[in-house]
Amino acid sequence: MSEIAIQIAVPYMTVEQYSRSSGIPVNTVRSMIQQGRLPIRNKLKAKEKPLVNLLALMHEANDQL
Repeated sequence: MSEIAIQIAVPYMTVEQYSRSSGIPVNTVRSMIQQGRLPIRNKLKAKEKPLVNLLALMHEANDQL
């Protein structure tokens, strides 16, 4: 089995940053988070902005290989 090395610039992104980098509209990103289709960093307070967890996405993609 071969290995793939992936580097990401940041481990987390705001919804707006993820929207820009992925090309997915902000409302769709929010909907995907609510549906559990996009992992977010655990929030310490209810009013914290959700941060898309890019590390979790990378692990999920790796598991699908």
